[in-house]
This record gives sequence, structure tokens and C-alpha cells, in this order.
Amino acid sequence: MTQTPAKPRASWLASFSSLFIARVVASAATFLVIAILGRTLGRAHYGDFVILITIVKVAAELFSPALDIALVRFSGAAKDNAADAAAYARAVLRAKLLLAAVTLLMGAAILIPLHHLVFAREGVEVFLSTLALAFTGAALMIVAMYVPACFQARQHFTACAVFEVASALLRLAAIATLAYTQHDSIGNLFLAYTAAPVLVAALASLWLPSTPRVSIEPRIWRDLVGFAKWVAVACLCTSLLQRLDVFIVAAYKLPAEAISDYGAALQLTLLGDLVNVTLFTILLPHASSLATRDELRAFLRGFRMPTLFAFLSLVILTLCSGIVARLTFGAAYAQTGHLFAILLVGAAFAVGSAPAGAALYGLGKSRSIALIEFAKLAGILIGGILFVPRFGVIGMAWTVALVKGGAGVLTYALAITQTK
Repeated sequence: MTQTPAKPRASWLASFSSLFIARVVASAATFLVIAILGRTLGRAHYGDFVILITIVKVAAELFSPALDIALVRFSGAAKDNAADAAAYARAVLRAKLLLAAVTLLMGAAILIPLHHLVFAREGVEVFLSTLALAFTGAALMIVAMYVPACFQARQHFTACAVFEVASALLRLAAIATLAYTQHDSIGNLFLAYTAAPVLVAALASLWLPSTPRVSIEPRIWRDLVGFAKWVAVACLCTSLLQRLDVFIVAAYKLPAEAISDYGAALQLTLLGDLVNVTLFTILLPHASSLATRDELRAFLRGFRMPTLFAFLSLVILTLCSGIVARLTFGAAYAQTGHLFAILLVGAAFAVGSAPAGAALYGLGKSRSIALIEFAKLAGILIGGILFVPRFGVIGMAWTVALVKGGAGVLTYALAITQTK
């Protein structure tokens, strides 16, 4: 009987540990940023800031992550063929530049109606120029995220960690400086928040490994399109899913204080997302080389302990959610701790299914992932329409948690069926 070698498993765990530690540092900086913003803007305006960064996230992540995943998938699989790896990287960069241009055009087209839909409330300090800045930031983020994707494809996880820490620390320094000098308008704070990772990506691009100049053959585009088309659908659903709740809460014109409480809880949930993103960053390059059922079984078994550790860390965070919310935002954010605890339930299930999700991507089952993400999107939309008018932000939080929980169980079940 052939035993799975312990060395790769130990290597994966070491990669997870080092990247997780770096992301803990980045999260500490992010935690301070959230606290400064929440206390500086107050409950009257913090919700509008969260809506703004939500718009950036949605616009930047509608399709761009599909290109990043495709880069990791194909460039990682072609690591022994430098010419092919370079061709895939160049093709993805060209696609990202085109996508950034389309994002700017689409932003210009919907700028006025979106501002009227989301920010047409008394006392709002978000102007059309600020919203235009959001779409500009999204376009720059699409291109900037090419840099960490290249590091991930080459399994340079230390470089990924440095990128994230540097982005978080620069953002913290900029936000703290603006707050201290009282140049703390929503526009100024939003510009600093968005610009930090773009500036770091520009500097980090100087350290990208040089790639040979190669022509992009038609088969390269066919591979990318064939794989990325379903991943793009999944990313579209995921991006809308992760932020749709914010737009639903805003669209129902709930009180500004309730929107701020929910936005604050969402920002704290980034601490839970840290664990999931760290796992997936390590998992995907390894999953791209899965070829047999035995390898899939070994892959899922090898990540039982790291996944259990990540899951338990979120359980502990859930128990401390009230304390974390009060320390971060103060007693004024009345419902934030309760909302944070509810949302972490969904984050815990997402962590539990991370190895299964990476395995499905590695096996080329991107259509299955897309269908799961579409089901989640539909669940959030239907649940929001049914429960937000009656239960407010509490109804939205429980909808998100239950939908993510069910999707996590389904993802793992689908991965298990591939081992039989």
C-alpha cells in the first residue's frame, strides 16, 4: 500500500502558517483602520463609507478573480514549461487591461442612477465625484491584483504575505494621518483606503520574476476562455453575493444607524474571511495539479487539521464577538456585536468547505462552483426581499449565514462524490 508522503503535507501546513501569521498582522492593521473609520465618521456616515467600498469590491471582483484563478490554474500547471507559463501570464494581463477599461465605461454609464438609488438620503456626504472615484479605484484594482496572482501562481507565498502586510500598513498610516490632521471627509478617507493596495502593487511589480517574450497562441486563449467562462460566472455570483446584502439594506432605506451597524459587522467579518482566503491561497496552486481520485482523497485528508484549526478559531471569535465590536466601534454601535456573531456562522462554514472548493477548481469543475454560487446569490436575494422589510438588518444577517452554511455543505458533498 502506497502512503501519502508527509513532506508535501508539512510544506502546505508551513505555507499556511507563515501566510496566516502575515495576514494576522495585516488584519491587526485592518482592525485599527476599521476602528478609526468607525469612530471618525460615526454611525451617521460610516454606513455610507461601507457602501462606497462595497461598490469598489463589486466592480473590481465581478470578473477579475476569474482571470486570477485561471492564471494560477494554468501557469501553475505549466511551471515546467516557461514559455507556456509566460504566455498564460501575458494573456491574463491583456484581458485585465481590457476589463479595467470596460469597468470605467460601465461606471460612467450608471453613475447618476446608482447615486440616486443608493445615496439619495438626507445628510449623505457622498457626491458624484466620490462615486466616480470608486469606479476608477475598481479599474486600478483589477490591474493591481495581477501582481499577487503572479506570486501565488509561482507559489511565492512570502511575497503574497509581504504584499498584503504592506498594503494594510500603508492604508493604516494614510487613514490615521487624515484622521489626526482632521482632513477626514468621506472623500479623503475613501481615496486613501482605495489607493494603498494600488500603490503597493505598483512597487511590487518591480519584483515580479522576468518572463520571456512569447506570442500568445490561439490554444492559450482557448484554454483560458474554456476554464474561465464558468469561473467568471461563479465570480460574478460570488461578488454580488458578498455585497448584495449591503445594497438590499440600503435600497430599503433603513435608518442610517442600522446601516452603519450592519456595515460595521461586515467589516469585522473580514477577520473571519482572513482564514478562508489564507486557506484558499495555499490550496489552489496545489489543487491545480490534482489528476486522480487517489490524489483528491489525499488532498482532502491532508487539510483536515488545518481546516479544523481555522474553523475552531472562528468559533472562538464568535464567542468574543460582542467584546470585539465594543472595543472597535464603541458602545454607540448597538447591534454590531450581535450581527457580527451571526455573520461569522456563515464564515465558519465557508472555511470548512475551502479545501473542497479548491479541489473542484483544480479538477476543472468550475461549472459546479458556478451553479453553487448562483444558488447562493438567489438565496440571498430572495431572503433579503422576504426578511429585511420585516426583521431589518437582523433578518439580512441570518439570511447570509444560513445560505453560506448550506452552500458549504453542498460544496463538500460535491467534492466527496468525485472521490468515489
